Amino acid sequence: MAEVHPDNNFPYPIPARYQSIKLLGQGGSGLVYKAYDQRLKRTVAIKFARSPSIVSRHRLVNEARLLSSVDHPALCRVFDVGEPEVSSSSLFMVLEYIEGKPLSKQRSCLSVYDAAKVVKSLTDGVCRMHEAGYAHNDITAQNIMIRSADNAEGESNNSAVLVDLSIAAPSSPTTIKRDIYQLGTLLLSLLTNMKPEQFFQHPITHRNRLPAELSRIVKKALSAEPNEGFQHCRELQQELDGWLRHYQLRKRFFWLGAGGAAILVIIFVLFIFLREQANRHLLDGYSIEQNQYAHALVFAHYSQHLANGGQLQQAAEQAELALTHFDDAVASSPGLLKYHSERAHFVLSSGNIFTRSQLTTMLLNAINELGNPDTYEEKAAAHYLRAEMYLGLAELNSEQPHLVERWKASALSSAEAAIKHQPGVDRYQQLHDEIDKSQSSAGTD
Repeated sequence: MAEVHPDNNFPYPIPARYQSIKLLGQGGSGLVYKAYDQRLKRTVAIKFARSPSIVSRHRLVNEARLLSSVDHPALCRVFDVGEPEVSSSSLFMVLEYIEGKPLSKQRSCLSVYDAAKVVKSLTDGVCRMHEAGYAHNDITAQNIMIRSADNAEGESNNSAVLVDLSIAAPSSPTTIKRDIYQLGTLLLSLLTNMKPEQFFQHPITHRNRLPAELSRIVKKALSAEPNEGFQHCRELQQELDGWLRHYQLRKRFFWLGAGGAAILVIIFVLFIFLREQANRHLLDGYSIEQNQYAHALVFAHYSQHLANGGQLQQAAEQAELALTHFDDAVASSPGLLKYHSERAHFVLSSGNIFTRSQLTTMLLNAINELGNPDTYEEKAAAHYLRAEMYLGLAELNSEQPHLVERWKASALSSAEAAIKHQPGVDRYQQLHDEIDKSQSSAGTD
């Protein structure tokens, strides 16, 4: 029989490894103590059934089974369940100790985004419960803790955790709808401090705290009609996730207001200025091919800027101009590797502008035009550039295994040639090893 502490402030004697720290709270389902597990050296929460009655014991057993069967950051984890050391007492359950504060004491501190994020996290946990065959039945701010900091397992700051699942029941369409209703009520309460009946009577009152899209989600969650609203918790979770993503996207690109417009104007003016300078040969000492190269760089950068902004047709027009000037620069100085390299890298980065067929043709032409430089250093750099372009061809034709194998073999051969002509260059060796590794892994698949 395990050693027990009959006088350690617990309501009943339990194994001596657990040392009582203080009573955290008590309710209809039981008493909860903060304690220390001396064997595993960690702080835990220990929950006792409030009385040795059958109902009380059944609740605790039900909660333990549920927590042990569903693993989710929004649900408190169970570490142990045991019979007390005296037959007349009740069960006890050892739980994860949540360092934080009840949500009921933090609701006024939450922004609209944080409130939606908390409810979305809880909704995801409740979804997992439903999928495991349970419904929660009592989702309220009093039953939710907000973690105050990261813990050893890496949960993020301010994540929400349901800490009382004692009245959970088997899931059914009715209990699932009840959980969804309670989640909607929780979100409404966090944002407006209103009850559902007040919300439906005065829907405009709290518009600033309840954006239109969130208002729609809340109404759908609170729908009393059996065939209306969310039928599954996952639907609510997905709607909240979509709203949060949209909110973050708007926040991230908020700078594209007045300040963003000014930046775009500056970029456009700079583009015009550089283009005119290149046209008029205002850059001292520039040869014809250097001016072509300058043109190409300006058009290339501008096309990438347009593509990143979603203006693909305009980007394609500028990219065609860039390639024309790159081709002219290469034709004027075929032995200057820099022109070949810039053109190749521009093509490799233009996957969102040109079609796969166009890119394949461009890369093959670029490889054929690369030539054979005079010095060993230039030969090595040329082989390295070939390897990069062959890898690009392999990626472009990833759906055709025979072409992938062919281009990767050519890339490996080019990388080996680069190392042969200039040993000891890290980037040559790294590319070689990367290609060799990808071929080896492909061979074992």
